[in-house]
Amino acid sequence: MKNVFNVAALALMFLLTACSGDAQLFKKGADVGNCLLKGSFVYDKENDIYTLTASGYDMWFEHDEFFMVWQEVTGDFKLSARVAFEGEGVHELRKMGLIIRESLEGDARHANAALHGNALVGLQFRREKGGETEEVRSANLTRRFPTFHEETEEEAAVRRANEQATTRMPDHLFLERVGNKIIMKSGIGGYFDDPCATIEIDLPAKALVGLFVCSHTVDLLEKGYFYDVKLETR
Repeated sequence: MKNVFNVAALALMFLLTACSGDAQLFKKGADVGNCLLKGSFVYDKENDIYTLTASGYDMWFEHDEFFMVWQEVTGDFKLSARVAFEGEGVHELRKMGLIIRESLEGDARHANAALHGNALVGLQFRREKGGETEEVRSANLTRRFPTFHEETEEEAAVRRANEQATTRMPDHLFLERVGNKIIMKSGIGGYFDDPCATIEIDLPAKALVGLFVCSHTVDLLEKGYFYDVKLETR
């Protein structure tokens, strides 16, 4: 009888921690790094929408600047959301998405599922504190992307003009942790069952898990919306 009770208790605990849109999951928010403009967030309880407003130069190289909301999670989890930027934005590499991070320090280890303003989706991560940022691009991209840091301004302008009409913006993101494995899924109208990117990374058992926005422009605030946010923990 004791074993039956324990199984039932564990099942109930999992259901209670499998949080969906009937409660506010993320109540803490803060800028990460030395953001020039202060970020903020608002939670619309009636419609279950998180609206994040952020500045920040980028989430790249050896340090980051962005805004995030989070809760502490220990061990494995699944986090998913429908996402959308506000308007056309200024920088095509503005980004929003789902994140796991060891701390709020600007050079902390992390992994995130990032949707960019030009429809690029990437699993971005920093393996060591103060180390370089790496990226695995989604296997389900809506078009082909060059390596942006190697483009000239003229090449970028031509590409944007030619591809603007054909860009399809993904609107679903999924981030999962299983031990040291981080799994990303993405898609339009829903995410694919199969992962579109997977990495192995050493992160602390207890970490910050949540949502983020980065304007990719230090003196500008950009806004992102997160709908139907669901977090499952074990």
